[in-house]
Amino acid sequence: MKSKIYQTILLAVGLSLLPMSASADDPGFKGKPSSIQKEGKIHGHEDNDYGLSDYWGSARKDLAEQGVTFEMIYTGEIVSNFNPGLVSNKKETMYLDNLDITLTVDTEKAGLWDGGTLFIYGLRNTGRDPSGNVIGDLQGASNIEAPNRHKPIIYEAWFEQQFFDTFSILFGFHDLNSEFYVSEYSSLFLNSSPGIGAEVAGNVPVSIFAQTGLALRVHVDPTDNWYVQAAAYDGDPATRGLKTSEGKMYIMESGVSFAKGTYKAGYWQHTADVVFNGQTFNKNYGYYGIIDQRLFDLAEDQNISAFIRWGTVPANRNAILSHTEFGLHMHGLIPSRAEDDLGIAYIQAKTNIGSEVVYEFTYRASITPWLAIQPSFQMIQNPSGDPANRTINVGLLRFEIAM
Repeated sequence: MKSKIYQTILLAVGLSLLPMSASADDPGFKGKPSSIQKEGKIHGHEDNDYGLSDYWGSARKDLAEQGVTFEMIYTGEIVSNFNPGLVSNKKETMYLDNLDITLTVDTEKAGLWDGGTLFIYGLRNTGRDPSGNVIGDLQGASNIEAPNRHKPIIYEAWFEQQFFDTFSILFGFHDLNSEFYVSEYSSLFLNSSPGIGAEVAGNVPVSIFAQTGLALRVHVDPTDNWYVQAAAYDGDPATRGLKTSEGKMYIMESGVSFAKGTYKAGYWQHTADVVFNGQTFNKNYGYYGIIDQRLFDLAEDQNISAFIRWGTVPANRNAILSHTEFGLHMHGLIPSRAEDDLGIAYIQAKTNIGSEVVYEFTYRASITPWLAIQPSFQMIQNPSGDPANRTINVGLLRFEIAM
């Protein structure tokens, strides 16, 4: 066990010693619920103003100059399984949606003190759970699937303080997957596993969508190209109470950036007891790695990039043993559609009885600065990991309105 931890640390340190030639990307999408904003961050459009509120006059810009940013995003999605599901044995079409409302306060711009950020994120989601109610796949065909809650909740509420431009501390209700285990290029896809690997989310309670828990996170940038971060999370975000029996979720990650690539390695540990196959273990743990690599620059706004994500956990205490994912993220391939993205991904979750494999094909069209439409087709082989289960083809049509 200790030797594996040392191997992970050595890997992170080894990466940091390689030659570097570009400023490091942010490790994740902290405080960025909108895929419109994520696309802008990845491909250099983030100076654009997004949202219908740009047409509300100067009020939004005036507030931003005073350090207050308000954003609202509505995401709607139609999901259809073209083959009978494993849960309902029917072909069904379902509608689900999310309403995200965020408020960010920059303490320096607000005239208070330097380096502080307050972030509050309200979430309301409705609709059915396609995977849980109908399809029966274990990775989650839609990454906005959630319990049907008509009442909004405070999804995130945290404060971050930056020191000397190289060190920051964050405390509050925080989405682990907004900073840890994040691939910029795989974030295009609608299946849940390209967000966070099924070997984590399917085995232990994690502070991710659709409910977060309390967290304390430390982030350090030793150089412009290298970051190290670590955090402790509530062991069961569903209760939002720090109970000894629920344990804690600890995670550490290090990453480096090159001219056209970002490389990350991470380790996590959950300290609650695990009962599996009649045995009791006093913790769970796992490792993961991520590669985001630009392959070809075809023109000014046209490029092809690749991603690889891999995670593993011990087989003696987990139902999902590993997660493997790779694919292509192609940006602006159509000359007149410079901000559109095309993606192809292979997504595998290995279980004790077999592997669930998903092939996803998706195209995200940026219709206006405030509207994106994204169809996706997923071919799910051996859903739930059982080789006896038939392939289920699923179609999704998502739209997003930023306000």
